[in-house]
Amino acid sequence: MKSLPRPAVIALDVGGVLYHDEPFELAWLQEVLERTRLPLPEFERRMRAFYLSPNTHRTVFSPAGTASWTLVRSRWHTLVQPIPGALAAVGILSSRYELCVIANQPPECRDALHNLGLAQSMRVIALDSLVGHAKPDLVLFAWTLRRLGCRPEDLLMVGDRPDQDAAPALALGCRAAIVQHGDSWQAPAGTHPQLLEAYRRLLPERAVLNSPTIPKPWLTFPDLPSLAGALASDLPAPRGAAAT
Repeated sequence: MKSLPRPAVIALDVGGVLYHDEPFELAWLQEVLERTRLPLPEFERRMRAFYLSPNTHRTVFSPAGTASWTLVRSRWHTLVQPIPGALAAVGILSSRYELCVIANQPPECRDALHNLGLAQSMRVIALDSLVGHAKPDLVLFAWTLRRLGCRPEDLLMVGDRPDQDAAPALALGCRAAIVQHGDSWQAPAGTHPQLLEAYRRLLPERAVLNSPTIPKPWLTFPDLPSLAGALASDLPAPRGAAAT
């Protein structure tokens, strides 16, 4: 295994790293299903096209999709499900490194990070909805580096998607690590059982689609706690700790 880089700053994605994406997606899909009143087989066909077909127009569910997303954002804090061990891992990392967030998330994410006790650990919170550029656009990464006053080679991007996190970070000269997060999430109350089954069938196919067919010069970990443990295993005392 390649040696783990020792960065000056660690940039964290949010969805799939700190909290689960799936409850938000399912809440949105359930609301779209109710608004469109499509038969479930037809809805599944459109859902699969939405997520798996690159040439599908992203407004396949509009206007129901837009209205449904507004509703999901209004109840964002109720849908947050932290990934097991992630909050403690941030505590370990923040004792040794500067941290920031680079994520495609709505503005409500800032309040969610605050409610989880994570916002105060972040020097910069770069959300596409606030900066105006979304991953994998390099502009979002470059904007964050400028705000940090950090060189690309001194930043380690930690995400769950090679295409959205690792590939653009590496293209800019940063380093990258991919973490997995398992399936400990719970479907929101009221999710139609057949919708949940269709969504679960979709997830492995999306994972393949989101993995670039290129050499993988990034490290992979089972989860954020594993990465935090690897980084902390042979490092000096935490930042600010008294020498003995």
